Amino acid sequence: MRIAVVGDTHGKIERIKKSLHLIQIDHMLFTGDYYSDGEKIACFLGIDFHGVAGNCDPGLPTTKELCLDLAGKSFYIVHGHRYGVKRGLKSLFYRGKEVGADVVLFGHTHIPFCKKIDNIWMINPGSPSQPRGGQRRSYALLEIKDNILSPEIVYLKSKKVNN
Repeated sequence: MRIAVVGDTHGKIERIKKSLHLIQIDHMLFTGDYYSDGEKIACFLGIDFHGVAGNCDPGLPTTKELCLDLAGKSFYIVHGHRYGVKRGLKSLFYRGKEVGADVVLFGHTHIPFCKKIDNIWMINPGSPSQPRGGQRRSYALLEIKDNILSPEIVYLKSKKVNN
C-alpha cells in the first residue's frame, strides 16, 4: 500500500495534485490546515482519504485528531498546534505512545520531518505550497509492504523560469 501524507496546503493545491497524479497512490492522509484541500486532492486522484482539521480550519465539523489502522499499522494523525510542535515533539511523541501508534503524522510547522524514535515514526510532510525554514515544497510518501513501513519525504520540483 502506498499512502501520500499531505498538509498545510492553505488553498494552493495545483502543484501537489500534478505531482501525486504522476505516481500510484492507494490512500491519502491529511494533517490539517485547509481540510477541504485534502478532500479535493483525494477526489481528483480517486483515492480514499482521511484527515484532521488544523488551526486554520475553525468551525469545521471535522475531527482534530484521528487514530486509524491501515495495512497493519496504527496511525495517529493530528495537526500538532495543540501539542506545541514548533517548540518540540516531546508532548506529541508521548501522546503517540499513549494511543499505541506505530506512526504519528503531524503538520503545523511547514517543515518536513521523518524520524523513528523509540519504534514510533514521527512524520511531518512539510508543506507543498508554503514551506518554511528554508525548506522546499514537500509531502510524505509511505509504502507498507509485508508489514514494513518505508517512509520518505518527497520534494516537489521547482517551477522552471524562462529567461
